[in-house]
Order: sequence, then structure tokens, then C-alpha cells
Amino acid sequence: MEKITVHRLVRINYAIRVGAFAWSFIVSGLYGLERGFGAAFWALLVLQFLVYPHLAYLRARTASNPKRTELSNLYLDAGLLGAWIAGFGFPTWPAYAALHATTLNAIVLRGVRGAVASVAAFSLGAVLWVAAGGFEYWPATSYPITLLCFFGSLLYTCAIGYVEFVNNRRLVGARDALRESETRYRLITENAADLIALVDPEGRWLYGSPSCTRILGGGAVFLGGDAFARSHPDDAEKARYAVRRVSVTGKPRELVMRFFDRDGRIRQFKTRVQAVDPEATAPGVPHHRLLLASQDVTDLKESEERLLVAAHALEGMTEAILITSTDGTVLTVNHAFTQLTGFTRDDVLGRPEKEIRNGLEPAEFYDEVFLAVTRKGFWTGTAWGKRKNGSVYREWRSVRAVKDMNGAVSHYVMVFFEVDAPGQAGDGRASEA
Repeated sequence: MEKITVHRLVRINYAIRVGAFAWSFIVSGLYGLERGFGAAFWALLVLQFLVYPHLAYLRARTASNPKRTELSNLYLDAGLLGAWIAGFGFPTWPAYAALHATTLNAIVLRGVRGAVASVAAFSLGAVLWVAAGGFEYWPATSYPITLLCFFGSLLYTCAIGYVEFVNNRRLVGARDALRESETRYRLITENAADLIALVDPEGRWLYGSPSCTRILGGGAVFLGGDAFARSHPDDAEKARYAVRRVSVTGKPRELVMRFFDRDGRIRQFKTRVQAVDPEATAPGVPHHRLLLASQDVTDLKESEERLLVAAHALEGMTEAILITSTDGTVLTVNHAFTQLTGFTRDDVLGRPEKEIRNGLEPAEFYDEVFLAVTRKGFWTGTAWGKRKNGSVYREWRSVRAVKDMNGAVSHYVMVFFEVDAPGQAGDGRASEA
């Protein structure tokens, strides 16, 4: 069963109404005892002050618009209490307490308009009772009833005041949290290296972060200006089209753009275009604010290009190349390696380099090689090699350590090729020169 979420106003007014009407039941019951009212009075008293608050709550809780229904309940309260006061003969203190409570609640929730409507409802209830049952006037009340009305009004005022105090505290807390959040995000936006911008569907500036000015130049960022004026001509129209599409569909898009920075250099950015608050706009209605978050990928693109060039160069070399991590795991080999040894990439990638040694050289030989690499950073010399098919060949080999920025070894690069000089297995010669 789906759980019904009760509107906050309905819950608060329900608690206040139950308490206030219970107090009114005591006051009215005592007044009825003094006046000697009969059984019909007591039946109506129970229905009005003990049953009615729960019926009003159920009405508001199950309504399609709980807030509006609860506001109408307040006017219904006023009308019913006006009828009871007229039935009692307009006693001064009960009339004041009833009119004060209904008017106070209405003015808190609806302002002056609510207060006027509440007084009108109260008066209408009194007029209808007078029209149906006649006019009576009993202004005086006993001391107990007068005191109950006085303290009842005081308690009701305090209850409404406390609710408003809690609401104000919550509002202040929400404002403080919003201010803190705004400060935090402004700090992030103004100090972020990424370009953060708000544009309209035509690609005109609504907001540009300080990073936009730092990179594009002060004259490029101004309210209403073309946000893509400093983009590469081949990318500008593509960007404007993306902004218009996101404005219509609400679906974010990503694209790579080139901008001319303030010094005239071309820089590449990965840009995400996203509608602001897409759920706040009805379907089919264009979004009027688009967020552009652009990350500078110039160095990344240049690095990728250098790696691509290096990869092509690696593949194009006639020497066999094998690269391992510091623990000896094979990371990559080139095409010449597979041609020379007969091993495919799948045969060797991820395996320890020790497992693909041919066994024609003793273990001490490799120990001396890596000892030299550790001491001087490289080793060169000749050795015997063995292909996957078992054939033996003589190779020239170079082993070099690659170090990172901190001077620690990160990789080993082995370059070798077949030499024509004949020899015997096990007579490899090492050279550190």
C-alpha cells in the first residue's frame, strides 16, 4: 500500500485544532451546564469539538490539494464558531476568544486578506444562526469561564507564536545553509581551472567564471556577447547547434572545441552542455539557461598525439623491442619482436620476462646483465636466442632502465636484433660501454 505523505501545514493545524477544540469543549460544556442546556446541546458539542477536528484532518489529508483544503478548513472553523457564539447569546469573553483564535490563525497563513475572510466567515456563521434560531444577548460569564477564555487565548497565542518561531528558525537555518552553499560553490567556480559559463539558447553570455576571463581575455566575456566568438571557426557553429539542441531537448551533450586564448594560441577543451534545472521546464518548452563546463585537454591531446607517434615509431622499427615493468612483467612488444622470435603478443603480454628466456644462457649471465643495468642504467652485448619454433640465432641486445621524475626505475626497455656472426651456445659476451 502506498504511504500518503501529509502536508506539513495539515499536520501542524491538526495538532493545534485538536488542542484548541478540546479546550473549547471544556469552556462550552461549563457554559452549557450553567445555562442548563439539554441533551441535544451535548450531542452537538461532542460532534463539533471532539469529532469535527478529525474529520477536517481527513478531508485535508485526502484532498488533491491539501494546502488549499486546509485553508478552507480554517474559514469553516470560523463559520462554525461564529454560529456557536450566536447560539450562546454572544458572551463577551467566549466571543473574543473564538474570534481572536480564528483571525490569528488566518492572518498568519494568509495575511490581511485571510484575516478579513476569517472575520467574514465568523460573522456569516453568526448571522445564519440568528436567522434560524433568533437573536439572544448574554454578554456576562462566570469567573471560571472568563478565566478559561483568558488563559485559552493566551495559550493559543503562545502555540501559534511557537510554531512561527520554529518556522523562522528553520527559515534562518535554510538561508544560512543556502548562503554557505552559494559561497562554497562560488569559491569553487571562481578558482576552478575549468571554464564555467551560462549562456542562452543563442549562445550569448549570461555568466562567465573568472577562468573564462583569464584564458580567453577580458574583452571576450561580457553579458549578451557571443560566447563562441573566440572559438575556432570550424567549431563555433557546431557549438551553437549543440546549445540549441540541448535547449529544446533538455538532454546534455559533449563536444571537443578549440578556443583561441588571450595570447592567440589554440587550446582544446572538452565541453559539456547541460540545461539548468531541466525538470523545472514543461515538456516542449525551450530552456533559457544552458551550463557549459569546459575542461582544458590541450596537454592531454598533445600527450596522446606524442604517444601515438611513439607507438607508430615503435612498430616501424626493425629492431625487436620488449618493455617490462620493474617486476619483470612484459607490458608490450613491437611487430619486429614477433617477427624475430615467433612469439605473438598474446604469448608474452602479462608474463614474466624470465619465462620467455631461451635457456641457452646460464642464469648467472642475466644476473650480470641486470647488475650492470642497476649500476650504470644500461647494458649492451651479444647473446644466444631461441625462437618459438626451436631454431637458434645470435642476437645483439641492449637493456636500459627508464626512470621517473623522482629518479626511481619505472620500466626496462630491451632492444635486440639478429646478427650474422656464428658462435657457440653459452659464450655470450657482455659490454657495458
